[in-house]
Amino acid sequence: MVCCFLMILPKVPGHLFRKIGNIFQKEYNLRVKIIRLILLGLLAGAALAVGLLMGRMRPQDVPAAHAPRIEKRLVAKTFHPAPPGVRTPEPSVDSAAPRLTDEERQLLKLQRRLDRPGALPNEALLKFASADALRAFLARADKAGIKLLGQHEGLHVARVSYEQLEQLRAALGSDAEASDITIDPNFSARIPDILQREDRPSGTGVASFEGEGFLNAVGAKGDRATWGQGVMVAVVDSGIEDHPTFAAHQLTHVDLVNDGQPFNGHGTAMASLIGGQDWQAAGIAPGVQLLDIRVADASGTSDSFTLAHGITQAADAGAHVINISLGSYGDATVVREAIAYAQGKGAVLIASAGNDALGSQLSFPASVPSVVAVGGVDANFVQAYFSNTGLGLDVVAPAVGIQSAYGKSSIIIGDGTSQATAIVSGVLAQALASGATTTAGAAEWLKQHAKVLSLAPERGGAGLVQVK
Repeated sequence: MVCCFLMILPKVPGHLFRKIGNIFQKEYNLRVKIIRLILLGLLAGAALAVGLLMGRMRPQDVPAAHAPRIEKRLVAKTFHPAPPGVRTPEPSVDSAAPRLTDEERQLLKLQRRLDRPGALPNEALLKFASADALRAFLARADKAGIKLLGQHEGLHVARVSYEQLEQLRAALGSDAEASDITIDPNFSARIPDILQREDRPSGTGVASFEGEGFLNAVGAKGDRATWGQGVMVAVVDSGIEDHPTFAAHQLTHVDLVNDGQPFNGHGTAMASLIGGQDWQAAGIAPGVQLLDIRVADASGTSDSFTLAHGITQAADAGAHVINISLGSYGDATVVREAIAYAQGKGAVLIASAGNDALGSQLSFPASVPSVVAVGGVDANFVQAYFSNTGLGLDVVAPAVGIQSAYGKSSIIIGDGTSQATAIVSGVLAQALASGATTTAGAAEWLKQHAKVLSLAPERGGAGLVQVK
C-alpha cells in the first residue's frame, strides 16, 4: 500500500499535497490537546481526593514522622511604633516566652544572671540579708547537691558550685525571687603579665624610665629610709616572697589560696615598688609595713570571691592603703561590698586601670568611683601604649621600663599599670606618714597635688602623681 502510494506521489499536484499535510497536522495537534486535558483532569482529581482524605483524618491519625516538632510557640504580635517621647520597654522573660511554665521562667532568669562574660562556669555568689538567711540556705544546699566552696560570714556571702542549674534553683527556693538576696556570677580575675621590652609596639607611649627615673618623676628624692613609717599597705596580689630588698620585720603574710604552689613574682614586684629598701629594687616608702594578702595562684588567676575576701582581710588587719594591681571586667556585688566594708574601716583602695589598651573601659574594681583608679604614662609623659582609659581615671604614674624585685632574688624591668598603681600606693603611704593627708581625704589629695599633663582627663586623670 505504501509502495503504491509512493509510486503515485510524484503525480499528485503540489497544492493538493499541502492540503493533505495540513489536515494531518491539525488532527495531530487536536489529539495532543485532548491528551493534555485528560492528564490534567486526572491530576486535579487525584489532588482533590488526597485533600479530602487528609481533611477527614483526626490529628492523632497524622503520621508522626511528618508532624513538625514545635518546642515553644511565641505569640505573633503586630508591631506598633511607640509615640515620640515614649521609651519602649525592654523585653522581659515573660513577654519573650509567654508559654514557659513558672519554673522554666525562674530557671531562665537565673541562667541570665549567671551566664555572663568572664564568669566561672557552674559557680554562683549568693549574698543574703542576714547570717540567719545564709545558714538557712546552707542547710537546704547540702540536700540539693550544692557544694559550698567558701563563705564570708561578715558579708553573708556563700560561694557555691552546682552541676545542674535546677539544683541551685531548688536550693534557693522562694529566695530566688526575694529582693534581699543578690545572685551574681563568680568572675575570673587576673594579675596582668609584666610586659617586657620586646612586647612593646612601635610608636608613642613606649619610652622607658631608666633606673631610678620613675622615683625622680614623682618627686621621691633624697634620703627616704623613714618614708612610710607607721603606715601599713596591703598588697592584695599573688603573694610576696622574702626578697633581699625587704627587711625581716617588714612583711606579714596571709595566704588565701593555700595551693602549695610557687608564688607568681608579680606580688613581690609590686611590694618592692611600694617599700623596697635595696637600691636595685627601691620603693617609694621603704619604712612602710607590708601586708601580703595572697589571692592569686601561680598562674596569676583569682576570682571575685577571693578578691573580696582579701580586701576584708586587709581591712580587718588594719591596713591604711590596699593596693590592687589586678582585676577583671566583671562587676561583682561581693567585691563592691568588700570595698565599702574596707572604706568603712578607714582604708584607701588603689587599683590599676588595666593593660588592654581599651578606650572608655577601666578594669574592675578600678571602675568603682570610690576606688582610686591609676593609669600609666611613659618617660615622655604620654599615655602608655597599653593603658586603659576612661572618665573615672583619677591619676597616672610611671608605667614603662620600671625596675623592681621579682621572685625570691631577681630583678626585673617591666611595663604595666600594676607598677603605676604600686607607685601611687607608695606615694600615698608617705603622705599619710608625714601627715600631709588622712585616709578620708587621700583620694582628693592625690588629685590636687598631681602634676598636670597634656592629656585628656580620660587618659591622664588629674595628672602625674607627686610626693609633696
